[in-house]
Amino acid sequence: MEIGYVFLSLEPGTKRKFITKIREVKGVSDARLVIGTFDAVARIEGETIEELEKIYLNEIDKLAGITNSRLHIVACPRSRK
Repeated sequence: MEIGYVFLSLEPGTKRKFITKIREVKGVSDARLVIGTFDAVARIEGETIEELEKIYLNEIDKLAGITNSRLHIVACPRSRK
């Protein structure tokens, strides 16, 4: 199982609607609004890194309201436990 985190900046006024939509995406195991550099963080899970990339590029990145997004893949298996 591969895990990634997507950090998202969102258009003003879209945060609540966006978080509802991203939680519906297959592969998203959790999504939260946050305070800081980014507006939201989503945890995604897949069998391979390629699957994480597909979830990010084909599903998440196409959602309305995103101004900036970044996918970070968990690199060390020991930190996944």
